[in-house]
Amino acid sequence: MANMTVDEFRSVMDNDAGFKSKRRALVFVSLLLLALVVSGAEIKEANTFIFKIEFTNHVGLKYLLVLAVLSCMFRYYAYSEKYHAQLFNFWSERMLNDSKVFYYDRESESVGGLLGKKIEIYGGDEPGIQSPTYKKTGILKRSIGYPSRGVDDYHGEYSCTEYIELNTYSKDWGRAEFLKLVGAEMRYRAEAWIKYRETLDLASPYLLGFSSLAVFMFKYFST
Repeated sequence: MANMTVDEFRSVMDNDAGFKSKRRALVFVSLLLLALVVSGAEIKEANTFIFKIEFTNHVGLKYLLVLAVLSCMFRYYAYSEKYHAQLFNFWSERMLNDSKVFYYDRESESVGGLLGKKIEIYGGDEPGIQSPTYKKTGILKRSIGYPSRGVDDYHGEYSCTEYIELNTYSKDWGRAEFLKLVGAEMRYRAEAWIKYRETLDLASPYLLGFSSLAVFMFKYFST
């Protein structure tokens, strides 16, 4: 899915039958659990082919639906994880295109913007720094990756990705600069929710699933 445009991404996601089936399943069982918990509705019987099943243990049915929601969430994650990764690439690329965050000065062959305080690499030696990628490596841990080349005595010249850890501080790059970067990240994440429908398309089944579980737990502990 590398180098995919937003329109191509939407088309792939909309035509992914496996992904859509897992999303529908998670939405259905989450809504069913919410309906049973919030409204107090009871399922008296259900048609399954030619059989009729009457549910007498309604509490047990709710527990079964909780397990179904959890199972569907794990299955949905397995199918949607690749789309989440691509969405991360989209908004992080937009952030790195913001000259206040990052820009490459072709005359001096150096990096400017906020990240220029951290990236002290001469572009003439490392031309790959012109097209960096933003990486999340942990909770409040970030790095910048860029394509590079090296020479090995045995294999000769090879291609690799070099990383610059943004959580290591120096005279020009401290905690304040890092927090400014995180603030810019939050703005572009928020923009992805507001301007690009695919973000909400991916996240809404999770929100519905977590909401149904939260309501169930609230009802469970309040009774």
